[in-house]
Amino acid sequence: MSWLHHGLAKALMGEEKWDAAIAACQRAIELEESVSWFHFTLGEVFFKSGQWEGAIVPFRRAIELAPNFAWSYYYLGQALVAQEEVEAAIAVYQQGLRRQPTMAYLRSCLDYTLHLSDQDQRIQAYCLQAQADTQKRGDRPLRILMLTPYPTYPPKHGAITRMFYEMKALGSQHHLAIVSFVFIQSDYQLEKEIGHYCDLSITVMLGDAPPRQPQEPKLIHRYSSQRMRKILNKLKNANFDVVLCDFIYMAQYQEIFKDTYFVLGEHNIESQLLERCAEIKDNTELNKLATQTEAVKAFVESDFEAKLLADFEDEYWQKFNLRMVVSENDRQILNDRCKVGQTIIVNNGIDTQETIMVENTESKTILFIGTMNYFPNIDGALYFAEKILPIVWQQDPTISFCIAGATPPEAILDLTQDSRIQVVANPDNMSNVAKNCTLTIVPLRIGGGTRIKILHSMAMGLPVVSTSLGCEGLAIVDNVHLLIRDQPEAFATAILQLLSDQDLQKKLRLNGRQLVEQQYDWQEIFQQAEKQIVEGFRAWQQTRSRVD
Repeated sequence: MSWLHHGLAKALMGEEKWDAAIAACQRAIELEESVSWFHFTLGEVFFKSGQWEGAIVPFRRAIELAPNFAWSYYYLGQALVAQEEVEAAIAVYQQGLRRQPTMAYLRSCLDYTLHLSDQDQRIQAYCLQAQADTQKRGDRPLRILMLTPYPTYPPKHGAITRMFYEMKALGSQHHLAIVSFVFIQSDYQLEKEIGHYCDLSITVMLGDAPPRQPQEPKLIHRYSSQRMRKILNKLKNANFDVVLCDFIYMAQYQEIFKDTYFVLGEHNIESQLLERCAEIKDNTELNKLATQTEAVKAFVESDFEAKLLADFEDEYWQKFNLRMVVSENDRQILNDRCKVGQTIIVNNGIDTQETIMVENTESKTILFIGTMNYFPNIDGALYFAEKILPIVWQQDPTISFCIAGATPPEAILDLTQDSRIQVVANPDNMSNVAKNCTLTIVPLRIGGGTRIKILHSMAMGLPVVSTSLGCEGLAIVDNVHLLIRDQPEAFATAILQLLSDQDLQKKLRLNGRQLVEQQYDWQEIFQQAEKQIVEGFRAWQQTRSRVD
């Protein structure tokens, strides 16, 4: 009978029915207390539901009953870390390694937890140094805290590239601290690289969110972290002049700070992105993709989630003194819904000095670039492969298609069953992929903000075919900088036209490169943004001085 209750607990845990799963585990333990599995599963339920304190006792009991089972040490250590009991977690991992010295994941957990101990010491030292800085705000560079949902290094794609150049601009002029989420424990090592551009770099492992509240948007909950809050509560003692949150889902941490100038960097209007997803989701493999890629789950039930997220945006936008968006379209949307504070346009860009032009007029390969765990990119690539590429192949079956980007899901990898389709996962240098291609495509049906992939393609000298939505917000002209086509037949025709017309290729290559050099260079973009942040802060500071 005890094992029946245990089996029920496992099933209920899979359905995220936490209270019922806990009750079933406790009943199994009442019937047969000496079974280590029952205690381990009880600890696992507490752990996965974010009840870290409750997990500690059952995991300790599981270790007493089965001291050679390494996973008990793993979960107990993780629960202790979540409770900020770092030294106790170190002792647990060391104990586990004495029992199982060859377990690599216990070794990596120990290394990470030792890093957390060092991290806490660095935070304390940073705050003490900041408090010792007795200069008046007007007499020194600003002390800025930047909160990002991903590490700002390496700058290989999309949002990370934007945040990297933002970091470079602010870090070169001010005292900058950066706190970023990481998704893989070993990525804490990126702190060293990021530290070259700022005074303090801290990474926080994502995954310790408390239970989701009924009206909490999935995107906001995904980036909710108890450890992040604890770290920021320590860092607020540094008395930052400016707190800059990249993306709306980092805005939830704004409330921790007081007497601070708040800046929000909106890479997209996220609720609009979900609304657009809701319009086409019946024609997508959204539910299937959500089982393959964690980041896609926020797009499930996108119509309902869009409303929740819009409410969150309306509540939090007004808490920021300055908001940065990437296009006039986004500025108008934000200003229509938020009547306080200031909203400015800070364009997306490309490093034109580092990006060399490529040319391959003999190739018949079409390139799609983008972060491939991001649903709009997944949908765009699948849409092209299913609706447009067959039309292209009717005219020329020798044309090939290359998808290049980070972390492609199974649905994208499956496309390579056709030998004419290639997937390049996590390319180190996109130019090495692009040099084998003739043109790039942006067949997006969902999106927001502006597409860095278009600017990157133009900087590399690759002609672009895009949907209207794919290139919205950019200062481009159809048939001058790129080709804009929305219907599958027209999109396919444009590709075939480009592949056969070298004069058109040359025209788009030169015009596109000239455009990004003149209007979309990262260094110039963030030099101007830095000035606007400082001007906004000084004006806010003067207003507060008059009030005081």
